[in-house]
Amino acid sequence: MQSSVITSKRGRLVVIEAAVDIQRSPEAVFDYCSDHTHEPEWNSKMKDVAKLTDTPIGVGTRYRMQFTSAPAVISECVRFERPSVWEMVGRSRAMTFGWRGRMRPELERDIATIKARLEGAGPPPPGSAAGAPSR
Repeated sequence: MQSSVITSKRGRLVVIEAAVDIQRSPEAVFDYCSDHTHEPEWNSKMKDVAKLTDTPIGVGTRYRMQFTSAPAVISECVRFERPSVWEMVGRSRAMTFGWRGRMRPELERDIATIKARLEGAGPPPPGSAAGAPSR
């Protein structure tokens, strides 16, 4: 799993990358990470996530995300290319923004948590079987 984080720093973009080997198929890792209902399992800043659409996860999927110290955000998937990339945009009462990731210490912790969950050190992701894609 490799993840890039793009953040604004004084008017310019900064790209931060982190990588980890997870002993699961790329499809299984992608399915787990792109289903944001799993995010409270590995993101300590995420309080709750509810999927708002009844369709399979992909472009147009919407979520209500509640962070520990911010207003609720409604996010929508605007790019979905399984098993390599997805992109979300969101809005709250205060702003509209795109999900490009978080800073390096949080990213590295989150990736390590995802690896542990998918490799069996934590509860297995719902609907996944021994490395098989869940969709």
